[in-house]
Amino acid sequence: MAVPSAPRGTVGATPLRSERPADRLKPEDDPTSVRLTARLGSFQAATSRGNNSRDGWYPNEPGLSPKIVGSSQFGELFVARLNGQIYAQPLLVGGVVFVATETDWIYGLNPVTGAVEWSRRIGTSFQDAPLHCGDLTPNLGVTSTPTVDPETGVVYLVDQAYVAGHIGWFMHAIDPVNGAEMPNFPVEIEGPATNNPLQLFRPTKELQRPGLLFLNGVVYAAFGSHCDYPAYAGFVVGVSTAGRQTTLWTTQGAGSGSGGGIWQGGGGLVSDGPGQILFSDGNGENDNAAHPNGTIPGHSPPANLADSVVRLVVQPDGSLKATDFFSMYDDYSVDGHDWDLAGAPIALPSEFSTPGYPHLLVVSGKEGIVYLLNRDNLGGIREGPGKKDLVVGEYGPNGEVIGTAGAWPGNGGYVYVATVSGARLGASGEVDVYKFTTTGKGVPRLSLVAIGSQPAVFGVSGPLVTSNGTNSGSAVVWVVDGAHLQAYDAVPVNKELRLIGTWFVGNTDPFNPPGIGDNVVYVSNQAGLLYGFGKKR
Repeated sequence: MAVPSAPRGTVGATPLRSERPADRLKPEDDPTSVRLTARLGSFQAATSRGNNSRDGWYPNEPGLSPKIVGSSQFGELFVARLNGQIYAQPLLVGGVVFVATETDWIYGLNPVTGAVEWSRRIGTSFQDAPLHCGDLTPNLGVTSTPTVDPETGVVYLVDQAYVAGHIGWFMHAIDPVNGAEMPNFPVEIEGPATNNPLQLFRPTKELQRPGLLFLNGVVYAAFGSHCDYPAYAGFVVGVSTAGRQTTLWTTQGAGSGSGGGIWQGGGGLVSDGPGQILFSDGNGENDNAAHPNGTIPGHSPPANLADSVVRLVVQPDGSLKATDFFSMYDDYSVDGHDWDLAGAPIALPSEFSTPGYPHLLVVSGKEGIVYLLNRDNLGGIREGPGKKDLVVGEYGPNGEVIGTAGAWPGNGGYVYVATVSGARLGASGEVDVYKFTTTGKGVPRLSLVAIGSQPAVFGVSGPLVTSNGTNSGSAVVWVVDGAHLQAYDAVPVNKELRLIGTWFVGNTDPFNPPGIGDNVVYVSNQAGLLYGFGKKR
């Protein structure tokens, strides 16, 4: 239901006009094609990791070449002090850098100077103290990365707040020009799951961490647990641009138990076509774990889906249906050791393909194994030879992964994975570099060819890549590592990913990647500071 908006201060609700000619493609027509970025303008990149495939590739940033980034011309442009920790990725939209914080403040900043052009508090953020969780303290407001309607530029975000004496989760629709709430918003997320009425959405047990997805006029948000306090479940909710909750689907489709939280280290829900949603979820009750010797085909998903990669398809009535899945063959052991698929999946660009495998996906987790999956047949469980995994490839373990990979199709194609432990650089993690190749039979393969020259601490962000298309020599890999922004040359040399620049940014929030747009890199930290880095003018 729609609930009264928080006070708006002096801003007005100015409707936004579409800036996209009617004959141009919508992003959902081919969301894995980053070439649409140029056709749709900056709105297309205003979402978690730059596009709905979540591969982290920003192909229209020629001013962030290795030559420029590694020179004295590149450096800090500004630092702005805001109110609250910033876990959401900053987004460049509507001529401002849009930032949301854990104290429920939202901001529009000048993208060059960092000056605050408008600010507004959208609610009273939830206080963690009564629950003693400690995962995220002291406030829980906006934790996930917002998304943007590419036709209108309206920004959609989810916050946890106190309203009318109770705690709830709310979907907001914000005009980025002035911060005003759009009509019929905010919308409270509530009710039983459409696929299992026994599973109720419990706002104090859930955490909304994955980035939001805009798809065909509906904004989708995923939920996982708050400190694994029962009873919780994984949920995917849809809210239309008209301000109506369209669906509430749960990973626990049978019974009322806990499990299957969708966390993904903050990585966004993935889409690889109209009405298509992909995600990975964590440990918990799982039909697969209960049958350690059984096989389940991918296109016949069980009711309960934990420790899995799942494909959902939007139905004609707006509800969601699971149509494909993958779980590790030893899922019962993985669950017991807490080795779940904590990282978010990414749909690889079309350049990473062969005639037999045109649509590929990469996902990894706490066990440290990187999986290369076929998006047309995720693999089910124990469907492979010897009742093991039916996958395109498995690589590792090379260190625990709890974030999202990055990809760049240039120079033959590379995938970048940040580990947090158990790596070759000692106790700290590293950035692993995989080269895309094929076997003699034409099967896609990822080969570990290099590692980053610097250790990666716990909480390193998933790698992002900026470039001038696929032009050789134009690409830079970016990570936020503990207290520094780091830039690497995207093409390794002598089995090493070469560091070309590092800048101090204070104590950063775990897994929060920088925002990128118009050749500027935006980095936030736990003190509420937002840094802008680019070529000095």
